[in-house]
Amino acid sequence: MGNRIVSVLQGRRVAGTLDLPLPSDITSTVRPRTIEKGLHWLRNQHPMDEDAAIMARIEREEREEEERLYRHVKEQGLDRPQSGHWGARLGDGEDIHGESVFKNIREKNEARLLAKEEKERKEWLEGEAAELAKMQKHLKKNTQLQKYNEAAVVEGKFSRPRADPKERPFLAWAQKHYLRAENTDTDFSKLSTAGRLLPALGVTLLTLGLCYVYAETYEPPKEYKRLWRDVPPAAATVLGIMGVNFAVYLLWKAPPAWRLLNRYFISVPLYPYAMSVVGSIFSHQQVRHLATNTLILWLIGTRLHDEIGRGNFMAVYLSSGVFGSITSLTAHVLLGRLTITSLGASGAIAGLVATWCMLHSNDKLVPSFLPHEWRDSVSANGSTVLAGIVLFELFNLVSPFKVAKLDHWAHLGGYFAGAAWAMMHKPKLERKRQEERGWIDRFVSGS
Repeated sequence: MGNRIVSVLQGRRVAGTLDLPLPSDITSTVRPRTIEKGLHWLRNQHPMDEDAAIMARIEREEREEEERLYRHVKEQGLDRPQSGHWGARLGDGEDIHGESVFKNIREKNEARLLAKEEKERKEWLEGEAAELAKMQKHLKKNTQLQKYNEAAVVEGKFSRPRADPKERPFLAWAQKHYLRAENTDTDFSKLSTAGRLLPALGVTLLTLGLCYVYAETYEPPKEYKRLWRDVPPAAATVLGIMGVNFAVYLLWKAPPAWRLLNRYFISVPLYPYAMSVVGSIFSHQQVRHLATNTLILWLIGTRLHDEIGRGNFMAVYLSSGVFGSITSLTAHVLLGRLTITSLGASGAIAGLVATWCMLHSNDKLVPSFLPHEWRDSVSANGSTVLAGIVLFELFNLVSPFKVAKLDHWAHLGGYFAGAAWAMMHKPKLERKRQEERGWIDRFVSGS
């Protein structure tokens, strides 16, 4: 057994197969320690490069595998062309699947889109002169614009050269939406005074009627049905209006919305859209304008809301705003000031101020921030305060010194609508207050 072990181990050393299991007759009768001692004796007595033998064995096995596969291919006849596409063109990177159809289609589409983009870019950059000629032709065709300085009319459109979409993509994108929002294809000379005013007047009358119906039929929701249960009703209403105003303000910062806003959220006497008398009430382009109207709306609106209720409040706000818009539009059209634009909630807020003043026409109104010892000397009843405000608006309207660009006609229309509503509803509100007081007195006396 000892000779057999030494003979097998030496054969494995020469063949490079020491990693293979030994025969079972050896492993079943001889301890591994004895086998290790035999291998150690062979390495001392007969040294050799066992690693080289292993590498030779690996190379021998690879050659044998190649020869076996070759014999198999020959036997099966696989060494001859099988698919009928012998020598066909390979794809990128010697891809055996050939050329990619989808890749070819994609490359053609990319080239077509790039050519289209480059063509549109050239048309955009070269179209400024054509747009200027179109605007000058537009000015000559519209007799209503001939009285204005041509340079002043086109200054806003061509004050900045067109931006290259590759170099300044955002500016070019904004300029395209600006030109798209401009109405330069309509012959404004065909619009008469009636054509400019009657559609807007119809929308105004419809809005006033709907406000009246809303005020008469509105019923406050139950407490458990309110959306903002923890917010007082007055604050909820005013915050809702503020939210709409702020949302429209943000839309003015988005160029894709300019076309919609130019039609329905700003009043333009030259080509008025009827619904703009409503949309312009909620429209602001400057943060200072929005902040001023928001502050006054909060200070006056919440107090007036608590006094007259949500139905009457919304009716006063919308009707005053729409009446202020139609007043401004009518004044500018009749005076021939067709390029003056108007927007903002000032007319609606003016209506709230006038309503508050007329409901307290006989009450002394005192600014809350004044010291108590000053209040008697500077107090005035509501009608006097409103008269002073209206006189101030009229003075600014005719004065050559303009402190700020304000639409005084819209303000005056709002004051008139608010004051008219207050005078019509004040007796009704007084009767309601007396009924509530009588009910409270009866309840207290009965208790």
